[in-house]
Amino acid sequence: MQGPSCLALRSRPRLPSRRWVNAQLWDKSDGSQGITLSTDHVKPGKVVFNVKNISVDDEDHELLLAIADSPDTLPTDESGARVDEDKLKGLKELGDVHPGKTRSTTVTLKAGKYLLFCNEVGHFKAGMYAAFTVAP
Repeated sequence: MQGPSCLALRSRPRLPSRRWVNAQLWDKSDGSQGITLSTDHVKPGKVVFNVKNISVDDEDHELLLAIADSPDTLPTDESGARVDEDKLKGLKELGDVHPGKTRSTTVTLKAGKYLLFCNEVGHFKAGMYAAFTVAP
């Protein structure tokens, strides 16, 4: 009879994990606009945003990311049609996207509540934003 056997387990080195978020920037012929996300939450760390403009009206869009609890907490210009970007700390620009085009951007995010939004004139006011949470 042989004695007890031992298995040697080797741990794999931890590779940095990336999180992926697909975002569709859209507008419809009725004037409505919005952002559809593949997920509204990720863990802290590097996040890759794949952003596609699926505009039906051939409109340019952009995607910005700001720390915010809700759209009401973002400062707007006098007209209320755009967010006043100069008053935001830590604003991340994920890029301008032309109709039918896709853009990928990688950012490192800490835990918190964020808002993704388009800041082309009138788009934020029309509801083109989405809440996004980063939590362990």
